[in-house]
Amino acid sequence: MFGKLLKYEFKSIGKWYFALNSAVILVSIVLGFAVKSLSLLTNDSNNAAQAILPVLLMMMLAVLIAGSWIATLVIIVRRFYKNIYGREGYLTLTLPVSTHLIILSKLVASVLWTIFNAIVVALGIMLIFLPNIGVGKMLVALPSLAQLASPAFWLLGIAYLLASWVSSTLMIFLAISIGQLFSDKRILMGFVSYILLYILIAVISMFSTGAFNPLADDDFPFTTPYFLYTIGECVVQALVFYWGTHYLLKNHLNIQ
Repeated sequence: MFGKLLKYEFKSIGKWYFALNSAVILVSIVLGFAVKSLSLLTNDSNNAAQAILPVLLMMMLAVLIAGSWIATLVIIVRRFYKNIYGREGYLTLTLPVSTHLIILSKLVASVLWTIFNAIVVALGIMLIFLPNIGVGKMLVALPSLAQLASPAFWLLGIAYLLASWVSSTLMIFLAISIGQLFSDKRILMGFVSYILLYILIAVISMFSTGAFNPLADDDFPFTTPYFLYTIGECVVQALVFYWGTHYLLKNHLNIQ
């Protein structure tokens, strides 16, 4: 049943979302070739006019990247709110599945959308430099980039990103659930709840991280103990957000 819930989540994504991310790739390719063409030009009177194209493409790419991240956030918020606390909630909650599976399916789908968006942005940036560097030089450079840090560093970095994304997504779920406790202006109260949760977590994290400053190095703060601590911090936050959401969904559900 969990697989069916995930399948439904992915089917719910509009084609516009994939079109938006495809546009990021397309503009990156065009921008890469535009920058390469500009670098081959001689200093003539047309250079100033031709230089405008890469600038315009860069601005367009920045707008598309920002739009893709905003779109991902909107999908995460909209799917959780509409599918549980909106009219679809009546259908969702009559399914023969537990509250845990409902939350987990939306969490997994949300994290996968975030990963997909991050891959698209990284690929877009790489495609900008590819025409100028060349495939051969890039393939040679990739192992060198990997060697800038130890395998443990990269693994811990990926683990931290995943833990951070899970924690951030669950904080959104909890904020939406808290907003549903109010009879009026639920969306606004959900937004206010998110801001308050963010401030609370930031303050707690500031004091707790400050207490563990010895874990960090002045020259390179991202040491293995420091990484492990921050990952553990994200895991604890995620558990609090998860069980808070589960409790409110289980005991204080108020479908609109």
